[in-house]
Amino acid sequence: MTFLSALLLKCLWELNGERTIYSIYHLLVGKKSSQTLQDAHLFQLAPFFKTLPDMRRLQFNHDIQFLIQQQYVDYDPKTLIGCVTEKGSEAYLAYFEKVTIPKYLNGLKFQDVTIQMWKRLTLLVQALSYMNHAENRYYPVTRDPDTQAWVKRYLFHHKEQKGDLASALHEELSTLLTPPFPEDPVSVIWRLSGYQMVGYTDKQTAEYLSLEQSEYHFRFLNALHYWIQRTVANPNQFRVMHSLVEDLYQKIPLTNTAAKTAELLAMNNTVEKVAFLRNLKQSTIEDHIIEIAMNDPSFSIEPFIDLQLAKEIVAVARQLKVKKLKPIKEQIHTANYFQIRLALARLGGEG
Repeated sequence: MTFLSALLLKCLWELNGERTIYSIYHLLVGKKSSQTLQDAHLFQLAPFFKTLPDMRRLQFNHDIQFLIQQQYVDYDPKTLIGCVTEKGSEAYLAYFEKVTIPKYLNGLKFQDVTIQMWKRLTLLVQALSYMNHAENRYYPVTRDPDTQAWVKRYLFHHKEQKGDLASALHEELSTLLTPPFPEDPVSVIWRLSGYQMVGYTDKQTAEYLSLEQSEYHFRFLNALHYWIQRTVANPNQFRVMHSLVEDLYQKIPLTNTAAKTAELLAMNNTVEKVAFLRNLKQSTIEDHIIEIAMNDPSFSIEPFIDLQLAKEIVAVARQLKVKKLKPIKEQIHTANYFQIRLALARLGGEG
């Protein structure tokens, strides 16, 4: 069994037949719909959000079909629901007894930052390496224009200290690679390119480390997410690394549109007023409120739901062992669907 197969089984197990198999696909590729974002929280799958952004639906279908053929999953093509069988449960639990799930992985919080940070880091390392050898002609490791523009600006602003910059970055990376760094340093370092040196591909690195490729992919992300956590927590210690992420990292990760709604709500505007000011449907603003409640512990839900009612919703969800809205609504008639979603959002996937 591959890491990805075991992960898909874990995701299906957590969903408990309450969502279609494609909710997992949307989660792994990082679809920023209100449903997918809420599912990430409710079903405790936030670590895996957007961890496979390039995955194609055809490949996902192939991976699911393999699990069905192995009798790890019972699949209903009419409802698109896949439930993990006893055989599948035993298989994925046995796998994760031998192979641990990466500890620092948090795709919902870090993956957008990670993608851009890695592009900037690889190009900056390459540029500094060639500068140290007084060579300006080389093929950049990334053709992304935004990344190239960022690195050019950064080097321009530090043109008086380029030699010191290379030493500082080397020292910071050395520190970040010492314990408690969670992976083999080779998993990251060998991916970097420099003067007359081409970095390994993910496949080559996985082979060198004798890791199955999908496991290596998630361990690589685990290493980068660890770096980001250390860096944002210690910006003065990791000045160069922090500069790579300071304009990208959000302490409270919100989509841009939800962030705009949050600003208007902070001015004590009603949902109806915010919808009018933004020329959006009220249901869209409610989606934003759900997203804010999931990500910002300081955000009060009291303007939208009585706390006692919220507690009742949470209690019923735990009693029924479901996160579907309809069964909860049938038990609590006084709550509307928005209030149920809001209570579950604040629950944060517990119970």
